[in-house]
Amino acid sequence: MTAPVNHLEQLAILQIDFDIWSGQVKLDDPDLKLGVGGELPPKELVDLGRKYVINKEHLRPFNRLKTKARRLCLAHGMPFMNGFAVPLDKIDAISSDLDSIADEMNDLKTHFLAHYNQWIGEWEIKNPDYAQAIRAGALPKVVVEKRIGFDYQVFQVNPVNEVQSNKLNTMAAGLADELMDEIVEEANSFFHSSLKGKESCQANTQKTLKRLCDKVDGLSFLDSRFLSVVELLNKTISGYAGVGKTVTGEQFYRVLSATLILSSRDKIKEYASGDIDVCDMANSFMLGSSDDTQSQVESNVVTIEQVDSDLPDETLPDEDDIDQFFRKHVANGEGMFF
Repeated sequence: MTAPVNHLEQLAILQIDFDIWSGQVKLDDPDLKLGVGGELPPKELVDLGRKYVINKEHLRPFNRLKTKARRLCLAHGMPFMNGFAVPLDKIDAISSDLDSIADEMNDLKTHFLAHYNQWIGEWEIKNPDYAQAIRAGALPKVVVEKRIGFDYQVFQVNPVNEVQSNKLNTMAAGLADELMDEIVEEANSFFHSSLKGKESCQANTQKTLKRLCDKVDGLSFLDSRFLSVVELLNKTISGYAGVGKTVTGEQFYRVLSATLILSSRDKIKEYASGDIDVCDMANSFMLGSSDDTQSQVESNVVTIEQVDSDLPDETLPDEDDIDQFFRKHVANGEGMFF
């Protein structure tokens, strides 16, 4: 059962606000009659009752920055209250990165406005049959300038009464469940991209584990379950030291074992209670045939995929299949790794 959450004082709410002009204006009736034979304008020029007065490719860098900012927030926190719930102690570092994005945004905006009239003219040349419509719809540069910008706000939640406090704590408790789902999903993806059907992996795969570990560590105050996840990830990451460019043998099977644990809520709970030992698992893999080990993992995946052909390839074995896998491969004995 999820432990009650009473740690709103450790959360900050981060809201990012991007204003990015679409490059479009309203499509007027005369625009539809332009062109040879009264043909409708091409789709790159007209979209759902609006027309592009500039090539939208010039606006993509702004949207890439927006994506970059969202990824930054998600690397540290979770969607919450129309923003992102992030650890309060990470705000200075996150704000520094967002300030850098703001500087990039200002540079892009300056560059865009400096070339605005030139790019309008180039768009007219590219669409000569609709040049008049483009020219008529083009906004003054001063108007466009006000439609491009970026800012962010950081605040904490201070409930006005006990009722609101309970509501907010319930919402915050949901963050813990969402984070656990993300851990399982990340482990699922990591298994299929780096471990499935293999006997080795690249040393740079530790970046994925490190990224996940940093996020879970920062939000570990949400639920005590995450302390075990952080412990498991840290011990797995530390094993990468000195392996060179390729991870094989003991360390590979340790990574595989840890990933299988993290791919299941139940297995995470069993690891936290000491019912599963990663080094015992890895040792059993080393003592047995690597082909047998991989074929067992593959057979479990295939079995589940055959049950429902609509399931995506990312699907890992369900709880019962993983239980069978663990019972067959986890040996009793002293651990060597941790």
